[in-house]
Amino acid sequence: MIREGTKVQWTHAGHPAEGTVAEIFHEDVTRTLDGSEITRKATQDEPAYLIEQSDGARVLKGSSEVQRADA
Repeated sequence: MIREGTKVQWTHAGHPAEGTVAEIFHEDVTRTLDGSEITRKATQDEPAYLIEQSDGARVLKGSSEVQRADA
């Protein structure tokens, strides 16, 4: 199970990326990140995650886009 504080990973442009879940959304969410408006659909069963990377960048990902980094 992924909770706030969980380290997760995903692939970005063919390269692995990693970060820590800062916030979890169970309804559709839109955030402005790095000047771009990003929207992810989310439900109770398939949440969206706001993730902070070690360099301070933030990304918004759906549950199908990430997995636990320790998996």
